[in-house]
Order: sequence, then C-alpha cells, then structure tokens
Amino acid sequence: MGSFIGAAEQLGMTLSALSMQMKALEAELGVELFDRSVRPPRLTPLGRSVVDEAEGVLAGEDRLWEVVRPGGDLVGAYKLGFVTTAAVRLLPGFLKAARGGRATFSVETGLSAVIQEKVLTGQLDAGVVTNADGLPEGLSARLLRREPFVFAVHRDVADDMKGQTFFHFMPGTGIGKLIAGAMGEPADVVVLDNLEAIMECVCAGLGYTLMPVPDVERYLTDDVVMLPGPEGLQRRLELVVRKGSALARREAALAALFGVLAAEHGAP
Repeated sequence: MGSFIGAAEQLGMTLSALSMQMKALEAELGVELFDRSVRPPRLTPLGRSVVDEAEGVLAGEDRLWEVVRPGGDLVGAYKLGFVTTAAVRLLPGFLKAARGGRATFSVETGLSAVIQEKVLTGQLDAGVVTNADGLPEGLSARLLRREPFVFAVHRDVADDMKGQTFFHFMPGTGIGKLIAGAMGEPADVVVLDNLEAIMECVCAGLGYTLMPVPDVERYLTDDVVMLPGPEGLQRRLELVVRKGSALARREAALAALFGVLAAEHGAP
C-alpha cells in the first residue's frame, strides 16, 4: 500500500495497532524491516526480501492446510472470541456440537470491538460479535441469529414505564450502541455493565430496561412483563473471520457448529 496509513485502512485496523505489530515482528526477527528516517517509512532492502519469502511461506501454509483439512473439514486448534453477553447462551451448544470432532477450541470473551480487532490482527481465528457499526474491511461475516429487542418492566409500574428509571447496558458496547440509538437520553438513567444486575433491578420494581429477547427471558419472573421494543430494532450476532485466512474457506463448517447451515453469507 506504500504507507502504514494505507495498509491500516486496507486491513480495517488502527494505525497504532499495525505499527505495534510491525515493531514486534522486527523484534522477533532481530532486523529492521522499515527505514523510518523517511516519511512515510519504507521497506529496507532486507525488508523487501522478507516480504518475498513471507509470501511463499504463507502460500505454502495454505496449501498444507488444504492437504490436512480435506473437504472443508475443521481440523486443528482454533482460538475463538465470544461477545460476553452472547457467550452464556451460545457457548454451551457450540462446545457440545464440537465434541468428538477433529478440531479443538480455546475461548475467550470480551467486547465486540476488542474481539474484532483480535481477529484482524490474528490473535483470534474467529469471533462472535454484535454488529452495531458495520465490520472493518478486513473481516467477513456470517449471520448467526437476529434477536429483537423488548422492554422489560415490573408489572406494578408497567403503566407508568416512562416515569421510571431506565437501566441502560453500557452505551459503548455493541448492544449498548443499539440501545442508545433507540432511546436517546432518558431523563433518569442508570448505566450498568451486567445483564443480571439490570434484570434484578427490574425484578425489584426499580425501573425498566431495553434488551434482546433471549437476555430478558433468561431472567424473567412472574413479576416482570415484556413489552414490544422499538419497531425493527434487533441485535445481529455474527461470526467473523479474517478475509483470506485459512479458516475463511471453512467458515461454513465452523458456522454449522452453531446450527447455521446456510451457504450464503448473511443468511440466518
């Protein structure tokens, strides 16, 4: 791309993340790959040689995976990231479906934005995220499920919901951004980072919330009612992989472990 900025934009990464990766690579190899005395930095002669060799190595790696993973089967060890709010529901079924297969999985949880960045930088092979802002250019996605939003409120205050405290899940998260876009700025709001805490407050008659249906249903009691949320508001849980990666060609096999068998990207 001719520059760090152009490469970062092409990969959908931040400039700082890309720069840190290149410095880490130089430290690992023990050489200077870039001449930083000029702007923008440019490859050193040794750096150009490393690029030529790396292209052959990566192509060979892809051919090797094709040999040991025939027919698109999942074989080997993978690192997956799950957005925390979805892990409690999706992870048990995923691990059960993967049991007995030829692939093993290590899992971590976190915010959607963090998981996306780790997939882009190769720290994770794939991730399950809430797509609220659109994906970086370097990622491809397959829709796992759509989850409509509903209001949850104690039945004793359901008739005066707007006069109650609104319990808002963290606005900076994938779910939180969707909620903030629909609710604006309620007069009386409490921000929390825990779904269970929010629903416990609702169950205690302290106010109301707006959450995806499955998250409300997990904590639903006889004292809490669900009311229709804003029309069309829904959460999209998507499986994301890095474009061009070995796993990208086996995305359908990975999605099948979630019960998603559709061949086309974006199909539920």
